[in-house]
Amino acid sequence: QDACFSHELLDCLLQRSKGLRMTWANALAASKERAELSASSSANDTPLQALHRVAVRSDGGGENQLAQLGLDSVLLRPSWLVPLPREGGDWNHNYTHEYNPARAEEDLSSTFGLDIRGGALRDWNEEFQSAREMPVESLLDRIDRARMIHKLLTEFGEASMIGAKAIFDGHVTPMNPNEPTRSHVYLHNNIFFSRAVDAGVDTFKITQGDKAARKSASRDASCMGALFKLDIPELHTLATVLVDYLGTRLVCQSVVPGILHGERTHTLLYGAVEATSPLVWDKEMHDLLETSLGKGLMVATRPVPTLPLSDERMSEIEKLKTVALEAINKDGEEKTEGKSPTTNICGPIEVKAIRGSDQRKYVLDLTRLTPRDANWVPKSEGGTGVWETESEKTSATKAQKYIPSSLDDNEWSMAVLRPELTSSLTHKKMTEWFQNKAKSEEKETISKSESSEKTSEEETESKEEGDSDAKKSSPEDALEDASKPEDAGESDDVLSGKKLSTEDEEYLQSLRLNVNVFIPHIKSLEGVDATAVEQFKNDEERAREAALFIWNDLLPTLTKEMKDNSGHQIPVDGKSLTEMLHQKGINCRYIGRLAQLAQEEEAKDRQAEKTIQSEKNAKLPRRIMPLCWLEMLECEMVARAAKHVIDKYLTENGGVAATQPAQTIASFLSALMSTGEESAAETEVRTGKQNRDSPDEDALNALTLSGVGGNGDAVPPHVRSRSEVWEDIEQEVGRRFRYVLTLYNRSTQNSKDEASSRALFIPLLRRVCQRTGVRLGAKNYPIGGKCICNGGNSGGGRITASYPISPVDILDILPLMKHSAAYGGEGFVPCAFGASSGSPSLHILLPDAKAAFESAHVHWTARALPQALDLAQEAASLYQRVIDTPLHASVARCLDLTAVVLFQAKEPELAAANAARALAVAVQLGGFDCSEAVTAHTTLSHILISSGGLAGGVKHLRAAIYLMELMAGPHHAELSNIYHKLGSMYYEIGSGINALRFYQEASNRKTCDRMLEGMISKSTALVLAALGEFKAAYESEKVAYGIYRLILGEEHDLTRNSANTLKQFMKLAVDKGTQLVAEDKKRREKQAADAIASQLEAD
Repeated sequence: QDACFSHELLDCLLQRSKGLRMTWANALAASKERAELSASSSANDTPLQALHRVAVRSDGGGENQLAQLGLDSVLLRPSWLVPLPREGGDWNHNYTHEYNPARAEEDLSSTFGLDIRGGALRDWNEEFQSAREMPVESLLDRIDRARMIHKLLTEFGEASMIGAKAIFDGHVTPMNPNEPTRSHVYLHNNIFFSRAVDAGVDTFKITQGDKAARKSASRDASCMGALFKLDIPELHTLATVLVDYLGTRLVCQSVVPGILHGERTHTLLYGAVEATSPLVWDKEMHDLLETSLGKGLMVATRPVPTLPLSDERMSEIEKLKTVALEAINKDGEEKTEGKSPTTNICGPIEVKAIRGSDQRKYVLDLTRLTPRDANWVPKSEGGTGVWETESEKTSATKAQKYIPSSLDDNEWSMAVLRPELTSSLTHKKMTEWFQNKAKSEEKETISKSESSEKTSEEETESKEEGDSDAKKSSPEDALEDASKPEDAGESDDVLSGKKLSTEDEEYLQSLRLNVNVFIPHIKSLEGVDATAVEQFKNDEERAREAALFIWNDLLPTLTKEMKDNSGHQIPVDGKSLTEMLHQKGINCRYIGRLAQLAQEEEAKDRQAEKTIQSEKNAKLPRRIMPLCWLEMLECEMVARAAKHVIDKYLTENGGVAATQPAQTIASFLSALMSTGEESAAETEVRTGKQNRDSPDEDALNALTLSGVGGNGDAVPPHVRSRSEVWEDIEQEVGRRFRYVLTLYNRSTQNSKDEASSRALFIPLLRRVCQRTGVRLGAKNYPIGGKCICNGGNSGGGRITASYPISPVDILDILPLMKHSAAYGGEGFVPCAFGASSGSPSLHILLPDAKAAFESAHVHWTARALPQALDLAQEAASLYQRVIDTPLHASVARCLDLTAVVLFQAKEPELAAANAARALAVAVQLGGFDCSEAVTAHTTLSHILISSGGLAGGVKHLRAAIYLMELMAGPHHAELSNIYHKLGSMYYEIGSGINALRFYQEASNRKTCDRMLEGMISKSTALVLAALGEFKAAYESEKVAYGIYRLILGEEHDLTRNSANTLKQFMKLAVDKGTQLVAEDKKRREKQAADAIASQLEAD
């Protein structure tokens, strides 16, 4: 009875159940509607909206769904913040890590990057060098060559990451298992892995200590990248990648052919391998280095001792080695018999050049291309002494307990000058050289003309023909004189490839810098070569001159630029701050000095305001120091120090904390994001109000496997208190930046103190996660209050609660990778282990694309827009032909330029489309909250608003505001300007209430321009007057008048106009007040009459 038949179960159920038929019909209709809506919206989507749809596609809640999956599929690099499903219902958001047979099988069958299907392992070095030796005659040849090199280096980076993961997990056997773990080296997938630690005294090196070794590895990768970009045909480098993970730095390099098979399979051509060996020198190799390093990178060739190490260093080696010192000296003397006591070296003294078994010449250990920074050399050893002088000045006024009394630190032996600084100094001196040369030639010409006037007419006529030849060159001299105000002398003569005279070349060669000055443990040449000693002293003086140029010129100039500008040059986060400093030739270790200068400027601003209050006729300066500048500098210092402190915590006691990194990092972040520690009573009250979003003690205990070490006999990681964490951070800040924090860790001060409220906790959390590779779950963290770091358990063991960041909030810890061929010298960036690791953008060896982009810029500057557009599009096309994707920083720059050119060419729709593409590329490259995304939002909003798309432009402006506050805090100098612009837009379309809201928000923000404050107050007054609020308008206009009077004076037009407006508002306010009084009187009389009438009716 009531039987139904169908080949499909669904059809049977639909025939049987009427309710199911109705529900199924509604579901189909809703599905069709959603599909049509999605199709219509996707057709009209901007590139950013399309990315957003993919990123949130798994944000629907439910079992085993994480929004991390959708977000990582959109972004090239993993984001530091991972959104969780909206419908959680539990602290783990219904996501449980269950047993999966497929995942287990994949882990067991993993080859850790080895391609076992292809037979032999990949020879990375041979592929790399063969790709570099590909022909470059035609454009197609150069594109194929650049494409092959880029593909190979990208795959090498991914293979290095997978191999590093296998090493960290213990799946790869070291080549020297009998030595200590820190000395282990590995050969996996034809990639050589080693730890960046002090290797002892066996090899010839200058640095000592693990910290200096870590920095030396980073410098070596950067210098190898510089050689890679020079692309010298006969000079070969190794593919190099650095991986930082859980406090350990691995150096991953391709293998020099024959170097692992004994001394007979390779030949040392340059430098020394062992600490006690004399330097080897080869003329052909020296000429090659002179051509590449000398001419290309302004590195001087100087004589150094053939046995370079000092006697003191040799004595230390004697104590650490089993061979006696007499045997070492005898061996060294035998090797140096018949050799000169000095050797000419072009490059750092520890550089090595090796001829491999493939007969190619490889350069290794290129740790410096610029001199050591003399500001970070003790004065007793030849330094400038500026830090010692500064310490003497501030010792009586500031607490200096965290700043070391001496610069004697092994790590500072690797503190070198930026290459941008040496380039700018060379540019400056060559410009002065050409200017002085032009002046001297002009004086000679004038003297000749004056002497010719004294001669007879016949002699004058005979000389006029000769003078006509001299006048042919006078237009060039005039062009040189016209370029004097601009620093374009060298760019016109040197950089443009103009042939220099012999005198010019000699002067340019004299500007080369000796990179071996202030190097410790090097033998002096006194008594051996007097000329070399004198030259070395001159080199030291020039190095001190370059270091003082930073201290006396660059740092004060940058501080003045930050104060004088209206905010558009102020960076929005630590990454953009670092890039800006590097572009100016300033190392990040000078952030502390910049913060000191910012404090001095803020003190001057406060003193100026006090003077105005005490003196009636004093004038107020227009510009004030932006508060965000000091806040950003201190935030970056704390973030950089936190990175090193976390590394120290994870590696101490043999790395026991790295076995449970979530506990250590969550406790550390909780201490960092707080102003004090909770008492037991406060903790009890808070936990009593705790909801299901936070795990309890049983849930935390269930996350620890006691059978594999949870309660074992191993030494548990020590969980530190908040005071201990901040003590370590302040010591690290004092050591690295020689600065005492003023905005952070002020728990002992009043909570209402202004400096305490300026601490940027959210930007600091973001920056620390970016620099350490930590990924947090996205939720509302109650940061900026009190914390609990260890849940009462300071001995470690099981996972314990921490607040406000719990161990379960740490979703992942990513490795940081630095590629030697990274674009623009980019540093360490978070990447994921795996094939799609999200490696940094690599430099593209295609000079045609670079030349096209630079030509586009030149034509754009000259207002030749059609040519600029063609060249920018051609450059973008060439880049994409190499990398097969627009996801590259060079393509993003081309898109930005194309959008600007199209906008200036009166093509707003095409400009907006290209700007939207540039925004999408910036988001995919750096994340939704990168500084490039802020710039792209601002550019796109400007284009849309100028072309009439007000709604879209306002949307992007509000996105830029949100990102600025997230990345730089609420005091960024540009925020008040953007709020004022938004208020003006709303006022123009007649929305006075919204305009007033934005104006009031703009007035609450800190700005660096007092004139902007006056404009905001005046705009607020106009809106209030339009709304009929004349009394409030009068008060706002009064503020504007006071600002104009103090800055511009009583007689300025703006001041007079404001005074007249003030009188009008006063009159209108009085009239309105009189009108309100009259209306109120009439109202009271009417009420009285109504009351009398009601009384009469009642009677």
